[in-house]
Amino acid sequence: MFELSHQGLLWIQSLGFVSMAIGWWANAQKNDQQLLSGNLIASGLTAAHLGLLGSNLGMVNQLLNLLRFACCRYCKKLRKRYMFCLPVLFATFALIQGLTLAQHWSEWAAVTSAILMSFALFYCVGSKLRIAMLFSNLLNLTLSVYLNSWSGIAYQVVTIVILSHSLLPQKMVEYDTEHAV
Repeated sequence: MFELSHQGLLWIQSLGFVSMAIGWWANAQKNDQQLLSGNLIASGLTAAHLGLLGSNLGMVNQLLNLLRFACCRYCKKLRKRYMFCLPVLFATFALIQGLTLAQHWSEWAAVTSAILMSFALFYCVGSKLRIAMLFSNLLNLTLSVYLNSWSGIAYQVVTIVILSHSLLPQKMVEYDTEHAV
């Protein structure tokens, strides 16, 4: 890892906080396309943030997220044509990343999260997509806790709250509709 000046570190950390804010905004959106677009931008900024901090594993993981979000957001024809192949390809990349780089069970939780999202982004919409993202964030939270990453913990906890809040009104309406007399 290279040594950073205080000013350089401040700019890199600022990039991480901007990414965090965009991710929170994205996860609060009701529109799936805005959710995907915001997370795509946040993944790109987080990849740059982690790469500049010297975390190649984190950077590669975020670049994989960026590609998944981009394929889901912008490649509708590609998505329909390769509906089965793309999720399997992304899940395989996540598994290979885990096999080559994971050293602790919490890192495997993050790999499991990446595999889950590889399929959820292609097959789920609306509340089902948000439920998958909720589980994904819970899995990623274990890694943030293990690494003692305060920004990671803050991001995951706030995102879990945002996603949970966005699901509550929908679940209540669905429950009332299903159980109406």
